[in-house]
Amino acid sequence: MALIAVDMTPIFPDGRNGGAKIFALELLKSFQTMAPKDKFLILTASWNHQELSILDNTNMSRICVLTRQNSLGSLFDSIYFGRLEQRLHKIYEFLRKRILNRLVNKSRLSLMGVDLLFCPFTAPTYAEPGIPVVSVILDLQHLAYPQFFSPREINTRQAFFDDLRSKADRVVCISEDVRQSVLKNLNMDIQRMHVVPICVQSRFPKLEPDKVKENLITLSINRRPYMFYPGNFWPHKNHQMLLTAFSIFLSQNPNYKIDLVFTGAISNMEAKLKAAVYQMGLGERVHFLGYLGTDQLSSVWQGCEFLILPSLYEGFGIPLLEAMFYGKAILCSNITSLPEIAQDAALYFDPRNPREIVQCLEQIINNLRTKDDLVLRGCRRVSDFDPDVMTRKYLEIFNLAIRNPKPLENGINGRYDDEWIGEEMIITYGSGCKNRFLELQIEAPPFLPSSQVRIESKNSDGNYQKWKIRRGSQLTISHALSEHEGIVVFNFKPTFRPSDVQMGEDHRQLSVICHGCWLTSPTQKNKTLI
Repeated sequence: MALIAVDMTPIFPDGRNGGAKIFALELLKSFQTMAPKDKFLILTASWNHQELSILDNTNMSRICVLTRQNSLGSLFDSIYFGRLEQRLHKIYEFLRKRILNRLVNKSRLSLMGVDLLFCPFTAPTYAEPGIPVVSVILDLQHLAYPQFFSPREINTRQAFFDDLRSKADRVVCISEDVRQSVLKNLNMDIQRMHVVPICVQSRFPKLEPDKVKENLITLSINRRPYMFYPGNFWPHKNHQMLLTAFSIFLSQNPNYKIDLVFTGAISNMEAKLKAAVYQMGLGERVHFLGYLGTDQLSSVWQGCEFLILPSLYEGFGIPLLEAMFYGKAILCSNITSLPEIAQDAALYFDPRNPREIVQCLEQIINNLRTKDDLVLRGCRRVSDFDPDVMTRKYLEIFNLAIRNPKPLENGINGRYDDEWIGEEMIITYGSGCKNRFLELQIEAPPFLPSSQVRIESKNSDGNYQKWKIRRGSQLTISHALSEHEGIVVFNFKPTFRPSDVQMGEDHRQLSVICHGCWLTSPTQKNKTLI
């Protein structure tokens, strides 16, 4: 039996996470039935803790590790609920640098007996030395389409992938396309990588025809046949190009009675698309339904003629399997993961060429045999995506990571870029020679509120030491290490928050400054850690 912590802090309380949220929730639900002997600890944030109560089960519980702080005020709202909510890497940056109360000592994963940390949203934010990490890579979109990201966003994304490379014991890619992109761009150990497709299509119900009709009337999409594009209004989803192609199609085929239906979380981009729709004179033919509940979304699927998916980039493409599940034909882009997932069950087009999109529309509308053939191929293809197989593969990967953790490397957690330390600093060290030491150079500046700082250390071998450093002085700490790999945990008390003592707007809890850290031995050259 294992205790597995799952980082669900990046989840928003609506559809703004896109398919990533659907995947994470459905996978966790499957763990409840397929891993009854294991225990799962769901790490939540204050804005999603209640929503995630749907996961409460005999083998699954929640702990809120991230809360909104009054002192953050509008900063919190602008990062999490403003225009930047679409970027999960912004969440990562915020978690790493700005949140005040991450896991504190009493709730650290190691003290709770956690055997593994699972990160379905990629970033190993709560990784701790000695606890294996399994992370899911959903995409590397910032490398394929850097124009959709600011330089700061690209740097932040790259930073957390660098973090992932050093901390993850196992990495799961959601498609072979993603795996190849990771191998090409991230220099990651191929032996640590796995490909597990997302199989969540069967979560939807198949409603009775009367219920479908009722929901379509409520949504005002019952008057004409319609094609369907489910997807949040992000630039890479390529809605604008689809609107251009649809306008061309209608101008060339004025007698065709078919509409276009969009669903997805509301954003600023949706307002721009609506304005474009009315400028094109398509106001009665294009429908924006917003974020829908399960029954209404199921009804839209059941009522549509076919799926059209013009995305410029997909790490997987969940709507493909949803269309197959509902017996709908597929028209989609011929790039990234989409051909891998759909194979021969789709008509493909270049998503940058509206004429190709128009040709596919004409082909599927004019040729009933083509449409029926695609539906049949989709029914065969979707049988390759078994949710139980997906769950078993994840559980196997968890067991591999727990049984065969990667060797510890020399590293430091808990020291800020400006050399300040908070309440705790964790140093990991790999195997080495006998009679070696860990050496730290510590300074307690003269402006510290407290007259002295107490320092305690304990390592994996059980060695325990204490020091004191007076305000305005420096101290060289030497801690004996064995030849085996291990961890040293340093605790510093008391701490202070500069903003509480009229020392600027710095809200961090700080103790002392660490100028340097070295591994020393009588026989080998010193190794500088920082």
